[in-house]
Amino acid sequence: MLLSEQVRIIKDEEVLVWDTTVYNITTNDWGTVVTKNITLSAARIVYVAFRGKHASGGGTSDIAQARVLLDGVRVVSTGAFVPTVSDPIDREVFLCLAAGSYTFTFQGAKLAGSTTAQITNIRIATLNFPDRQRNVYSSGNVSCPTGQTTTVLSDQQFTPPATRKLAVGSIKKYVCIITVDLVATNRKSRLKNPGESNDSGFINWKIYLDGVQLAWTERREDWGGSDTNPDYGRGAYGRLVALADPGTARTLRIDVYNWYGTTQTCTAQVDFVICPWILADVYYEPVSLDFPQGSTLYVYAEPLGQNLTKFISVGKVRFVSFGDATDYYKTVSGTGILTFDYNFEVVEVVNSVLNVKGYGGCISTIGVDVR
Repeated sequence: MLLSEQVRIIKDEEVLVWDTTVYNITTNDWGTVVTKNITLSAARIVYVAFRGKHASGGGTSDIAQARVLLDGVRVVSTGAFVPTVSDPIDREVFLCLAAGSYTFTFQGAKLAGSTTAQITNIRIATLNFPDRQRNVYSSGNVSCPTGQTTTVLSDQQFTPPATRKLAVGSIKKYVCIITVDLVATNRKSRLKNPGESNDSGFINWKIYLDGVQLAWTERREDWGGSDTNPDYGRGAYGRLVALADPGTARTLRIDVYNWYGTTQTCTAQVDFVICPWILADVYYEPVSLDFPQGSTLYVYAEPLGQNLTKFISVGKVRFVSFGDATDYYKTVSGTGILTFDYNFEVVEVVNSVLNVKGYGGCISTIGVDVR
């Protein structure tokens, strides 16, 4: 008997906005370029993506920023971008929103130089998965004296949903995609990883889970290589993808070491989605396998926001690893719609592990042919 669940609820997917118009950024500080209004008839995950770029030409002295606000609250920025060096910059964010009406405001800041900066490729769409949750935190304004470490966002506790039993087993790990927008009085914010030294002349941001500093999965400072208008277009970008156990509380903290030279007023805005089916950058176990021996496991993985390479494997990295060929009994990888099946005739279900990874994609269907 084949038992499966399509966890990607494709009937709920809809493109609300797809705007390829090129909007010029005309203000030195944050200025509204365009607004987009949406209405949701039911709770959905809303996907928002956009691109910041320069017109052709220009060099490293041309600096700009772009960002999006949800009902006036910062969600995500590009960080500073310059032609030929970090141009274009694409950003995306997943937001779990209740039924209702919302306004997305796309803003830009032309920080330095003469080349025209632009926002384009605005996409707003709905999608849906079960087992999802949104957490939002705002630090408010925090005074950060120079030469000191200050906690900007105090320990915020979040608890993923409880586990749920599927035909193949129970949910084992949730993926937390944490997006942050970090602002200081001056546009000199840098995001630091464990072991990296603080930079003199900058505001150094660090992120912690359960009191342990972690490396940012993705980061971009808001300083583009020039101090021109240091109080304009403030806002550094960070993304952390972390794993969490079902129903187990964790804490999130953000600190600043201020080496700018003057007291800074700092704010951290955090928005993240928790879902086991949106793939992480690293291997993780979405479910604990629990079905009769001799059955066949099926997993479908698909592109979500991006069509990048995805991986599905049965097995585990051994205590001495000689590579994938000896760590895994079967592995498939690729772009597009990826299909995986494995028959547990000899290898024991109770001693096996399903591993998946591939940020940009998702698990769409998971099931078992029970024998």
